[in-house]
Amino acid sequence: MSETDGKRSIVVEADIPYSVAKVWRAITDSEYLALWFMKNDLVPDFGHKFTLRSRPIERWDGEFQCQVLDVEPEQKISWTWKGGHEELKGFGHYIDTMATWTLSPNADGSTHVRFDHDGFGTEEAMDGCFEAMTKGAESIVRTLNKMMPDFDEEFSAQQKS
Repeated sequence: MSETDGKRSIVVEADIPYSVAKVWRAITDSEYLALWFMKNDLVPDFGHKFTLRSRPIERWDGEFQCQVLDVEPEQKISWTWKGGHEELKGFGHYIDTMATWTLSPNADGSTHVRFDHDGFGTEEAMDGCFEAMTKGAESIVRTLNKMMPDFDEEFSAQQKS
């Protein structure tokens, strides 16, 4: 976690033993993203508006509205991340944040992945949301790493056909 300008950020980093090209595909291809993160209609094009779809709970419809802000193929993608509801018990906050995935190659051919989720308020009412989103960020990076062998097999099979 980091804190600047009255806002908190979530930062999760990991090394994934697959090439940048394969990890990039897993985080920017809508079908693969849905398998380890959330259902979505992401297209990795600047300005594209899309929706991340989670499980609806209480008064929240389960959707986050997003817009791609930056794309540097096989290096970085960032998007706005807005949604939630003020009255969710134990989570409880609407968010207007920005998520950034940054990839860089390691000398051994693996990929260093950095996920930044910026813009969480520092007020006490945001604490539950921030804690839940921090745990979620850690979980999605672990899940991405865990799913990569399956994606790698599928990517290889697609190249052969």
